[in-house]
This record gives sequence, C-alpha cells and structure tokens, in this order.
Amino acid sequence: MKNLLRFTFTFAFIFVAFSLLGQSKSELRQKIERNQKEIRVANDILDETQASRKSTLNELYILQKRIELRNDLITNLNNQISNLDNEIEVNREAVKKLEEDLEVLKEQYAQIILAAYKHHKGFNRLMFILSAESFNQAYKRYKYLHQYAKYRRNQATKIKAKAEKLRYKIKEYENLRDQKESILSQKTSERYKLKYETRQVREQIRDLKQKEEQLRKDITQKKNIIAQLEDEIQKIIEEERRKTNRWRNLSADQKRISTSFEQQKGELPWPISNGIVTRQFGENSHPVLKGIKLNNNGIDISTMQNSSVRCIFEGVARKVVAIPGANLTVIIRHGNYLSVYSNLIDVDVQPGQRIQRGQVIGQVFTDQSNSENVLHLEIYHENQKLNPEEWLK
Repeated sequence: MKNLLRFTFTFAFIFVAFSLLGQSKSELRQKIERNQKEIRVANDILDETQASRKSTLNELYILQKRIELRNDLITNLNNQISNLDNEIEVNREAVKKLEEDLEVLKEQYAQIILAAYKHHKGFNRLMFILSAESFNQAYKRYKYLHQYAKYRRNQATKIKAKAEKLRYKIKEYENLRDQKESILSQKTSERYKLKYETRQVREQIRDLKQKEEQLRKDITQKKNIIAQLEDEIQKIIEEERRKTNRWRNLSADQKRISTSFEQQKGELPWPISNGIVTRQFGENSHPVLKGIKLNNNGIDISTMQNSSVRCIFEGVARKVVAIPGANLTVIIRHGNYLSVYSNLIDVDVQPGQRIQRGQVIGQVFTDQSNSENVLHLEIYHENQKLNPEEWLK
C-alpha cells in the first residue's frame, strides 16, 4: 500500500511539474515573439527616421527602446535555455531508467528461455498432460503450461514496448538538444546585434550633445505644450464635474460606459496598429542632458508615416483643439474616464459626436524635417492621471 501511495504521489508530482513547465514554455514563446515583433517595428521606424540623415532625440528614444527590447529578448532566451536544460535532464534520466528497465526485462526473459530449455528438453507437452493421475491434475497441468506460455509472450511484449518507448525518448532527448543549440545560436546573434546597437546609441548621444542649446529650447517648447494641453483637459474635467455634480450624477449610459471601461483595464486596444512606446508615463530622465527630468502625463508612441489613430473605447468626443507644436488634440469622454490623443492631423470627428471603439479619429502628424511620427496618449479617471500602458492590451 505504501509503495502504491508513493508511486501515485510521484506520478502526480511529475505530471504537475510538466504541466507548469508547459505553461512556462508557452508564456516564454509568446514573450519572445512579442519582443521580436516590437524589434521589427522599431527597425521599420528607424528605416524611415534615418532617411532624414539627422540625429534626433526621437531617433535616440527608438534606439534606446530597441536595446531595451533586445535585452528583454536575451533574458527570455536565457529562461528558455534554462527550461530546456531542465527538460533535457528529465529526459536524460528517463532514458537512463528505460535502458535499465529494458536490460532487466531482457535478463529475465533470457533466464526464462534458459530455464525452459533445461526443463523442457525432450519434453512432450501432450504426454505431460495425459500422464496426470486425475482429470483435475491434468487440468492444472494444462493451465500451468498455458499461463507459462502467456507469461513468456507478455515478457516479450513488454520488451518490445519498452524498447519502443526508449527509442521515442531518445528522439525527444535529441530534439531538445537541437532546440537548445538553435536558441544558443540565436542568443549569440542577438548579443552581436546588441553590441552594435549600443554603439549606435553612444554615437547618437555624442552627436546630440553638440546640439545642447537646441535641446534646451525643445524642452521649453515641450513644457509649454504640456501646460496648454493640461489646461484644456482641466477645463473639460471641471465642466464635467459641474455637469454631473462632481461625477456623481452620471446618466445610465455614462455609468455603463464607465463600468465597461474599468472592466477592460489591461485589455483596451492600442490606438495604432504598429508602434512602440518610446517615452513612458511619469518622470523620465533626459537621455542626453544630465540631471534634467521630463514629466510625461501619458505615453509617447513612435510609429510609421500615415498611421491611423483609433479610439480605444466607445465614448463621446468632447473637444478637438489645436495646440501649437502638438497639432490637433482629440479628447473623448468615456463616462468618468477621458482619453486624450495628441499630435494628430486629418481629424474626422466633431465635439458631441458618438465615437465607437476602434473608430478612426485621425492620423499621426509626420514631422517631415525629422521623419518623426509620434502619438501622445493620455488617460484620466476624473482628474487623476493614469498610466496608459496599464490599460492597453
């Protein structure tokens, strides 16, 4: 009974371990595919950006983002190699155990054959049964011979099955080793690319340091844009607070949209199909000017030319405003949430218009002088700034 319980526990443990390993492999594969996709997007954006033959701050942001993605990819490849090492060890032990079991079965079978040869040399089965003293004894002799023959067949079947399982495990073991070699080769390639890209970033920073005066002017302009945008958003927030008695008296439709929006946290669609986050929410250190911090009320998404911008959730357009340096900004209300899309052109919505999730509201402006295409996205809950990356899928 104890042996049975021990076997059951061991089997259950191995089953759970392999299940968890399988989930981990799947998650890692998805992460690696996501890393690779974002790196491809970064490369495509850089191909457009570098056509201007100018060193720009946004290009530096993209280069730095690509290094971050490359490091993530290498980390995930290392985790994948670690998982494969564990699998290889499990399979190596399984192969070893199967080989031992097969040897035992073959030895047992050899002993059976040898014993049969010694005891049954010149042996006549029919005479053995007929020479019985009674019918009952004859029947027992018959059953003995039948069971003995069956036992030999079973042993032969076991050997065949065990040998087949061993061949399968050896093949699986070899496949795992091949996978590991392939991933190690990919990791080496990614490290070479990382080394080259790190050198690119250093060169870009060196070039931009020669434009310090212009960079400081750009920071001042950026702060003015942020201040104007915040002012417009605060006006809308205060207006909505007055209308709804501090957001308490929402209509049934507004309550439904608010609840649905909140339930979609982490699942909202990206406003553009191909882009990467190059400036994150909150305080960011300036990549060139030491000691300077830049605050971001949302996220900046670098993308390709002529990229369409889509609304992340159903709602009502509250305002379309032109801000110098940020082109057109669209503010959409989703109950007591707001989403803000800046640096747009060709805006095709009007204040008061009902907007559907995924509806195109405009295009990202392209700065032809620098080949830059950057969408600025903000999300608010009443007057609280939220990190859009935590809300997007």
